[in-house]
Amino acid sequence: MERAKLIVKNFGPLKDIDIEIREMVTFIGAQASGKSTLAKLISIFEDDDFRRISEATFEAELRKYNIYSYLNENTFIQYKNSESVYPFTLRFSSNKFEKQTITNIIELFKGIKNEDHDIIKDKTIENFKFLIEGSIKHSQFYDVNFETKILNLFPEKKQKTKFINYYFNPENEQFFEEHLTDEILDILCKEKKFENYLQLYEALVNSFSNIFIYDSIYIPTERNILDIISTNVLGLINNNIQIPKYLLNSGQEYEKAIQTIKELPLNIIDKKIKYKREGKSSYIYHNETEKVDLLESASGLQSIIPILLLVEYSKSLKEKYNFNFVVEEPELNLYPKAQHELIKYLVKNCLFDRKNLILTTHSPFILASLNNLLLAYDKGKKNPKEVNKIIKKESWLNPKNFIAYELKNGKAKKIMNDKLGQISENMIDGVSDAFANEFDKLLDL
Repeated sequence: MERAKLIVKNFGPLKDIDIEIREMVTFIGAQASGKSTLAKLISIFEDDDFRRISEATFEAELRKYNIYSYLNENTFIQYKNSESVYPFTLRFSSNKFEKQTITNIIELFKGIKNEDHDIIKDKTIENFKFLIEGSIKHSQFYDVNFETKILNLFPEKKQKTKFINYYFNPENEQFFEEHLTDEILDILCKEKKFENYLQLYEALVNSFSNIFIYDSIYIPTERNILDIISTNVLGLINNNIQIPKYLLNSGQEYEKAIQTIKELPLNIIDKKIKYKREGKSSYIYHNETEKVDLLESASGLQSIIPILLLVEYSKSLKEKYNFNFVVEEPELNLYPKAQHELIKYLVKNCLFDRKNLILTTHSPFILASLNNLLLAYDKGKKNPKEVNKIIKKESWLNPKNFIAYELKNGKAKKIMNDKLGQISENMIDGVSDAFANEFDKLLDL
């Protein structure tokens, strides 16, 4: 299901991009085709600091991700979140920059003079009612303290009781969509005026602030060096070492992860292997006694450990965020079977409770793995027990929540067949066909 729309024109390798963003997006393409550029842009747009803080400029974010030089006089970028609960829009061109967030919307309408209200009143009230109702439903689903927080909106005990009798009465559910907001104003003894709808929406945003918080967890291809960076972040910053800021940020997040996650089984690689943090060092245990320093371990382990630790760390946080996980080239240094196990792990752990997942890849094995999870979802509707024995249900991938693109010549071609709920076989088979054709030619000599 589309949650955002992204348009990028004339920005580095990206010439003419118009794509939809779903809960999970996969980009495949050759080197320098723009996969990482798109992933970095989405990381910027899905980060709360950039969205909320007015001082966080777009140019500064581009510099952080080492893509500022891609700007030119013909650059145009637009990102529009289509989710009703989290309105966010960004437009950038050579002569204009606009960033509209929930806070901006509230402040914008607060600044409108009373005499101008009638001009925008009717349409804006309907928009606010839509936002209020969506926010309440979303908060009820995701915030464990929903009842306490929602009742705090009502100053009087009799108002709280009246709301409980109305909202938690199953017979009223069918009326919520049209009447919920007006009913709340009635309980609060407030007129159905523009100012009161605005105040109610602001109160909801403040009460349920945690569900409006976005955070991007960017896991770069250079993740093998995060273990080194994490223990030397302050020194690198103080000595002005020229390391991209996004790597330093990833290193800081990784440092938090290794301080939190002290032990982790590595079933993706081998059921006998586990990760352990001891003192200031990270080790890979091959059995109960034999261990090797992570920095001296296999390159595949050095590549996968940062992914697992950062994902597990995010799960440990008390406050639930709208996490946007961006994983570049998950296949790095991994055997195909391990690639498949990692994809199952990522789908299981990065696509629930307001979590989203962006992947960039060169590997047809990754696409084939995703197709298996998509097929498992389809077959699981009729044969859940049988499919669950092959692929655990928590790793099934709903086609409505997934989309894939091939990047080539500055454009993005959708390779997801929504009717079939699968990635196009031509995309997966194309690589193997090329090898087979080459092999056949050699045999013919």
